[in-house]
Amino acid sequence: MFKNRSWLALIIVAGFLLGAGIISAQEGNVVHKVVEGETLWDLAGRYFQNSFSWPLIWEANKQSIADPHWIYPGQELMIPPQTLSEQVAAPDTAAAQTEAQAEAPAEAAPQAEAPVEEVVYEPEPVEEKPAVTVRKTQAIGYVKKPTPVVSELMAFEAGFISDEMDKPGGHIIGSDRKDIEGLMSNDPAYVNLGSRDGIKPGDKYALYRTGQKVKHPVNKKNLGRIINIVGILEIKDVEEKTSRAVLLKTYEPISRKEAFRPYVEIVVPKDVKPLPVEKSNEGCIVALKQANTSATEYKVVYIDKGLANGIMPGDVFEMFRAGTKANDPDRGGKNLLPELIIGQLQVLSVRNNTAAAVITNSNVEDIQVGEKIRLIKQVPTR
Repeated sequence: MFKNRSWLALIIVAGFLLGAGIISAQEGNVVHKVVEGETLWDLAGRYFQNSFSWPLIWEANKQSIADPHWIYPGQELMIPPQTLSEQVAAPDTAAAQTEAQAEAPAEAAPQAEAPVEEVVYEPEPVEEKPAVTVRKTQAIGYVKKPTPVVSELMAFEAGFISDEMDKPGGHIIGSDRKDIEGLMSNDPAYVNLGSRDGIKPGDKYALYRTGQKVKHPVNKKNLGRIINIVGILEIKDVEEKTSRAVLLKTYEPISRKEAFRPYVEIVVPKDVKPLPVEKSNEGCIVALKQANTSATEYKVVYIDKGLANGIMPGDVFEMFRAGTKANDPDRGGKNLLPELIIGQLQVLSVRNNTAAAVITNSNVEDIQVGEKIRLIKQVPTR
């Protein structure tokens, strides 16, 4: 969770790095000079104590970072003023192992055997049998893969709310197929980027469509536009001005002039479980992925809480409606009825001030924009 003392920690860290010549101050902002081997993930962990906050640094430096997978020594990156958060940690199993060892019964000491009188006997003749070849077998083990707290694929497909109109990285301009308005997975496509743009075989891009504008239902503040992810393409052959690509995955039929941006793999906490917390961080649903409808279980929604509020992928909110007033026929006047809990949602991916979430259970089938939410479970942090 974010704490006030985080600002003091940031000042101390910045002072140390400034003395080492790694960062500098420009107009009150912290500027980091990249050294060999550093990534945005590393920088977010250093300055925010939360590697999952790396999109904040990318968004603040998009003019100098074409692809978030690649930053180079000597680049000067502005570190946005962000409250320090904490890293997600896997549960500590050391204590449990120690306890199990303590409870395990000690191995019994070998007992001395009583002397046995030696008996001499003549062995009976045994019929010889053909030798049998015995092949030794070796037990095959397996390595348990880390379990993500939420589906990484679902988090990627959920899209997000962008608070700025990003310039597309490029567009699809053709295909070997005659029907270019219905391209699907494994279909070839041509894009309007080539070697002059720094494109290389193997580069991946996320195809997207810009959706509806989103305004906060309470304060009417403009939050940006929904970015709908519709597929992934990979560059195969590169010419000077164009490249041939293949559609790795499509979630909707792809057409000519689809826009794309650098593909960024979604990273979520693994091998952790959200734990109950004191109900807090109240907010609301600001948009539904499927506009002009109501939502229920397994539908994606967007909320007005994000990294700036200490929210992480995997955090759980409950949805509720305030109690209404009812007339009292016996005593007169009106009584306030209890609030109604209508379901829960779990965060899939986060931005600075918003997050995408999936409705995990619902007691109603008419969930709308403006429904109230509050945090009830949170991914454990150090």
